[in-house]
This record gives sequence, structure tokens and C-alpha cells, in this order.
Amino acid sequence: MTIDTTWTVAVTDVPDSGLRVARSATAAERAELIAAFDILGCSSLDCDLRVRAIRQGRYRVTGTIKAVVTQACVVSLEPIEAEVAEAIDVEFWPADQIAAPAKTDDEGEFFDPNAQDAAEPIEQGKIAYGRLVYECVSAGLPAYPRKADAALNWRAAPDSADVHPFAALAKLKQKS
Repeated sequence: MTIDTTWTVAVTDVPDSGLRVARSATAAERAELIAAFDILGCSSLDCDLRVRAIRQGRYRVTGTIKAVVTQACVVSLEPIEAEVAEAIDVEFWPADQIAAPAKTDDEGEFFDPNAQDAAEPIEQGKIAYGRLVYECVSAGLPAYPRKADAALNWRAAPDSADVHPFAALAKLKQKS
């Protein structure tokens, strides 16, 4: 199942003063998120964004993304609720203004850690922010959710000298 990433804004709808975009995911969209991220639940997913023109047909999208998700505790596997709050600040450029990444060889692309973050393309006159919203939620999920009172009841393994394939038979022989 894939996540619906078709949340878009037409560039013609963005006035000079900017446009506020507030959207909440529907139950069906949250169900897609649950399946895609393999989590137990998502009771809300909201984004509050501002889209504004910057120059040369480019736009900047800034704002916040908030979600309330339920994951399994890594210790007890009990459900645990977590709030995800992420900030977003991304530029969208016309596709012809985005430079292709430099290639170093036939094996892949050259990665420059000092390079400016790449802009997202404006395709068919639309700013598609949906994928970025879901990526921010994914990045904000707790990697190892753990309930505050969860404890692991761990026992040390028996001494390897006492464990062998016929240990149970040896105990029976000692009893007789």
C-alpha cells in the first residue's frame, strides 16, 4: 500500500502575500500511514504551512507538521502513544532550474555534504507538499519507543559447561 502524497497547491493560487495551507489527514490517509510505517495507530496528522513566492518562479514552504501516533513498546510490546512535531522549510523550483547532480563514475552519484539542500521540483504548475509531510512524520517517529515503567526481566544464560545435549539424561542417571 502506498501513501497518498497528492497534497498540492497550484502556484496560480498563491497570492503575493503568501498562502496559508492547513490540512488534516482523513481516516483513510491515516490508515495508509499506519500500514506504510508499520505502526499501531495514528489518531491525528495535521500540517500548518505557509507558501510564499521568493523569486524567479520559486516558492518556499515553511511550517509545522504534527501527528499523534501509537507504536509498540520495544520492551513490553504494549501500545505507547507519541507526539511527533516537525518543522518544515523547503524551496520548490521550476524543474528546469534544478541542476542535475554531478556524476563521478558509473556506480552512482557524487554526494557533497557541504552542498545546499536540493530544491523540490514544481511539476505541472503544482507544489506537491504531501510527500514531504509524510517524510517529516517518518523522520520524527521515535526509533525505540519505550513505556516509562517497562522493564526487561532478563536472566543470565546457564554456564555453558553445564549445558550439553545429554544434560537431561545425566540428571536422570544421577537420580537412579
